Amino acid sequence: MVYVIQIGLLIVSYLLGSIPWGFLFGKMKGIDIREHGSKNIGTTNTGRVLGFRYAIYTYILDMLKGAIIIALFRFNIIPMKYCLFNDPLFYGLAAVLGHTFSIFLKFRGGKAVATSGGLILGYCPWLLLVGLLVFFLVVYLTNYVSVGSLVATSTAFIITVILAFLQKDPFFPKLTYNYYFPIFTAIILSIIIIRHKSNIERLRTKKESKVSWGRKRSKID
Repeated sequence: MVYVIQIGLLIVSYLLGSIPWGFLFGKMKGIDIREHGSKNIGTTNTGRVLGFRYAIYTYILDMLKGAIIIALFRFNIIPMKYCLFNDPLFYGLAAVLGHTFSIFLKFRGGKAVATSGGLILGYCPWLLLVGLLVFFLVVYLTNYVSVGSLVATSTAFIITVILAFLQKDPFFPKLTYNYYFPIFTAIILSIIIIRHKSNIERLRTKKESKVSWGRKRSKID
């Protein structure tokens, strides 16, 4: 029975991750955001197509997809005996894969940045704050969301390596870490880099779009 619950929660994590919030908000407005802008269902394109408010909604909900099951285990709301391999990171990764390969969008999806942030939020809350600070600083300096995402994720990976060596959380002593944390973060970093392949190429050729959320919707109204 325990094994059934463990696998069931893994499926739930994937299904939660598969919910395409940016796409759903677009449908509510009568717009398929996959046909506009970068054609991505994530926060940045949702903001460009629908406006800043919907970018915030999409980011928060996409992030929660990756955080909820991890946090329930991490803070002992669900007993650890129901946790697959005794580490909740597997559930966060399932949510990230759900977002990237959504069953509701014929196994297509977003670039996994917000949902990966949710994984970190559920497992090490203060690290998400560090990641966000790095992200906004880089975006402010470069005006490129893709660069901010890549640098912030890389920074988070480096910190997880340090935490794995320390084993204990410097701010929350009851939280401990092992080699799984940097391994899973490395997997997520790899996914994000692969999903940003086109962005990296546009950056190389200086064709990448800069932040433009302040503009009104155009060409689709």
